[in-house]
Amino acid sequence: MADARYDDFDAIEVLDEVDSTNEELMKRARAGAPEGTALRARVQQSGRGRRSHGWTSPEGGLYLSVLIKPKVPDRVLSGLPVACGIGVANALEQIGCEGVQLKWPNDVVTPKGKLGGILVELGRSSGEKLAVCGLGINYESIKMEWRDPNALPIAGLVDCMPEGSEAPSLDELAEVIRASMLEAVAMWTEGVGKAGSAAAPLTGIKDVYNELLAYAGERVYVSAPDGSVSENGVLRGVDSWGRALVELSDGIVREYDSSRVSLRPVR
Repeated sequence: MADARYDDFDAIEVLDEVDSTNEELMKRARAGAPEGTALRARVQQSGRGRRSHGWTSPEGGLYLSVLIKPKVPDRVLSGLPVACGIGVANALEQIGCEGVQLKWPNDVVTPKGKLGGILVELGRSSGEKLAVCGLGINYESIKMEWRDPNALPIAGLVDCMPEGSEAPSLDELAEVIRASMLEAVAMWTEGVGKAGSAAAPLTGIKDVYNELLAYAGERVYVSAPDGSVSENGVLRGVDSWGRALVELSDGIVREYDSSRVSLRPVR
């Protein structure tokens, strides 16, 4: 359930149309917006995913950005997207969405396919760390004229609700996700603080992340955009630095960084 500490934020502002909720919220962050400020757009013209991939943002989906002001050392900031992803997964489970998992590093998936994606962007203002966590969730399945045949099917929130249950409104969903995301970030921040100089990016949240990890124990294909990596193995989990651990055919377990490679299930 949402923590009472997060019930006092201003209501989430809804924009009819914007290039990018992340971009707009970062501007407001640099102008002094407080932590927890959030924006939702009905339509995004220039939604973004990882590696500058475009994110289709037609009317009807949830396009939400939440402002976080991380109070952790720079060396562990790569754990923030995972903390945000855990918060999103917890929120979706709270509303009844079934089978929610996180595809490494933090796409939101269900047995029906890819439900959404998360993009965290960092900045600074007067020495203060700023982070905007952007989230795109499909409310209904999106039909696309062309899609990579290797890509996961596109799922919608209504597809993963129990039979006879209704999905919440976009306004309700956004509020639940904001609260849950901030709670997960607070849990991560506390764990990092307790560990002190021994803290790694996923200190305090690694086990939770591995429980949510899609395709763990299954065969996956590891590839790099430039073709420098093309391997096949069994996903054994994620380490404290957020690296995917993949056991190859020779029994060696290799570590992969999400900035270099992607994973997809072998079907």
